[in-house]
Amino acid sequence: MADGSSPRSEAWLERAAARADPDLPPRVLPRALLADVLGHARECHPEECCGLLVGTEDSRSWRAVRCANVQSARRARGDSDLDASQAFWIDEQQLLELLGECDARGESLRAVYHSHVDTAAYLSHTDLDSATTTDGQPLWPGVAHLVVSAWGDGVREAVWFDWDPGEQRFRGRPAQGG
Repeated sequence: MADGSSPRSEAWLERAAARADPDLPPRVLPRALLADVLGHARECHPEECCGLLVGTEDSRSWRAVRCANVQSARRARGDSDLDASQAFWIDEQQLLELLGECDARGESLRAVYHSHVDTAAYLSHTDLDSATTTDGQPLWPGVAHLVVSAWGDGVREAVWFDWDPGEQRFRGRPAQGG
């Protein structure tokens, strides 16, 4: 199916806090950058991948920084009920180091990316809780979220989510390489 869902189940719709809006034009990303993210998602399956897109304002300068998904370790410690097949968590120390390196290089965080396993590309309520503050505003203003639908047989879709300040919500659009 075009939305990356299983024909047997539409249960992902209940988990979706935001999904692709068919009326929005695609977000075109550099082909090699998107290929790197999609490859990361395939390599990590059956667990979620996660990482950052960093660079200058010009998206042609962006690069993907792969991060380790430590969600299963969080579950083992009792910090979460979800494991790495159901959610992602970037180690806080690794994140701080990466952001410091980006700053030193004159780069900024442009997007956080992760994959969903054997389901559609959408922002789940868990994803939304991690991406927003307690008052519902973006945790990192100006930073997008890229979600990839990864299945055992490959990647089915990628959706780019930007914060819409007028609507006070993330809006999704298909991501494609160009």
